[in-house]
Amino acid sequence: HTARKEEGVKRVNEIKVPSPITGLVIEISVSIGDTVAPGDLLAVIESMKMENELLSEYGGAIKDIKVRENQNISEGETVLLIDLV
Repeated sequence: HTARKEEGVKRVNEIKVPSPITGLVIEISVSIGDTVAPGDLLAVIESMKMENELLSEYGGAIKDIKVRENQNISEGETVLLIDLV
């Protein structure tokens, strides 16, 4: 039972960062393992010829990056995962 409880805690501490818009990923500004703070630039997504900065709302470490540069993504699609500090 203890292992299940710990797994639940880990999931709560992991944040999925979704794309706020449908567009093209033109830049990924972080790498797995990087530490980020609220307001840090995570990625740049282009939509309708406008560049939109995806900023971190949390402090933590980049756990995984789910997209690559030059990839089309949909609004709400997970861009990356952050492990909260």
